[in-house]
Amino acid sequence: MSEELERRVEQIMTESGVFRCVECGKCVVGCPMAKMYASFSFEISPRGVLKKALLGPDPMKDESIWFCTECNACTETCPEGVSCRDLTAGLRKLAVEVGMAGQGLFCQHCGKLFLPSHVMKYLEERLGKVQWQFLHLCPPCRRERYVLLNS
Repeated sequence: MSEELERRVEQIMTESGVFRCVECGKCVVGCPMAKMYASFSFEISPRGVLKKALLGPDPMKDESIWFCTECNACTETCPEGVSCRDLTAGLRKLAVEVGMAGQGLFCQHCGKLFLPSHVMKYLEERLGKVQWQFLHLCPPCRRERYVLLNS
């Protein structure tokens, strides 16, 4: 990883509060991924992603960053205000910028990264047949499409 990328990863980690973590585990307890994924483990938990970011050489290559739903339950339960959501979102964005899109899905209208494929798979299983024209759009494009269809 280049010095510039290392600097940007360090900035993401600082801004998300990773260095304030006291390892209490409250982020894992509050995380909905445990109910979403049969394969849920420490590896993909908020704490696991955070720990690997702290110890790993290149956290953008960690497949675990693509499981987070970005619901923010981890931050709401964290006594130190660490935001695993901001960490994973920042690492995902940086990964896409450098061509490591991993498990990210992109809006079919605007092309922006909006959802990890693991989350989409879960939604498709839970929702069954829905109006796919809305499901594969980011929230702003979904609202725009809905308004156009209903005006």
